[in-house]
Amino acid sequence: MSACARTAGCALALLLAGGVPLRAQDGAGSSAAILLQLAPAPRPLALGGAYAALGSDAYALFYNPARLAGAGRAVGAAYRAYPAGVAAGSLAGVLPFGRFSLALGVHYLDLGEVEVLEPDPAYAGQRGRPTGESVGGGEVVASAGAAVAVTPVLAIGVAGKVLHTGLAGESDAGVAADVGASAGLFGGRLRVGAALQNLGPAMGPGRAAPLPRTLRAGAALELGAAGPGIHTAFAAEAVHLEGRASLAAGLELGYRDGRGLGLLARAGFDARARERDAASPVTVGGGVVLGGFRVDYAYRAVGPLGGTHHFGFTFRDGT
Repeated sequence: MSACARTAGCALALLLAGGVPLRAQDGAGSSAAILLQLAPAPRPLALGGAYAALGSDAYALFYNPARLAGAGRAVGAAYRAYPAGVAAGSLAGVLPFGRFSLALGVHYLDLGEVEVLEPDPAYAGQRGRPTGESVGGGEVVASAGAAVAVTPVLAIGVAGKVLHTGLAGESDAGVAADVGASAGLFGGRLRVGAALQNLGPAMGPGRAAPLPRTLRAGAALELGAAGPGIHTAFAAEAVHLEGRASLAAGLELGYRDGRGLGLLARAGFDARARERDAASPVTVGGGVVLGGFRVDYAYRAVGPLGGTHHFGFTFRDGT
């Protein structure tokens, strides 16, 4: 496949909100598997990605597998629309067995189709001309995780991943692992969590690159009754990725009446986005709850490209 085709595909990938920095295509600090840096569901996105201590649903699998120990029986699905026809989606579920919990999840990224251009000799190669061909690309990550509540306070977890990436006719596959721990204090109202993610060999179509090894450490505070009434949750997290440390934080406000109907509002801040050309560091979202069902939405602006819209639902048995 021509260099122009690969360039077109890479440029399309860089349109992702909250994806990888523009410098990620060459030089130091580049990483493979863009998908590993994207939020799999609207709730963690709306909270700025601060989910290593707060997450207590099936999507904890993608942030801190230890939090699966408190998730209960749950399933979730999500879809995210990006500019230029790029899309992503996910499906995850968790099943508890006493102190143990098992989870499975799939997260995919579809880069769509782009037209292949070749250098136009009429303009000394400074412009491209269509070849009539088009190329596409995408990534898929399949994850499996397990967690155990070692004590009523402490939980640990592990997760394994199989990754497949493709771009402009070339593809590659790889594996990775995550490890995490979580502790609950003051009756579980204050939780701390840490996870080391994406431990695995370099991979990538055409040219191998290191996986985006990530270290997360954070705390989450929840106030309000678990049943009807006002509920507030705040999470703050330090994230170390590609040799740089940053802060993520999120706030969730909710109300649920005695019939199980509830409304949620969320806002988040992701300091990593300030180093990028398009994605806003501020994220917002909300949700509607009906018994064990919850429908979520999140939005992130990407400057002149517009914005990304993330939709999803979760179901938790017994809530």
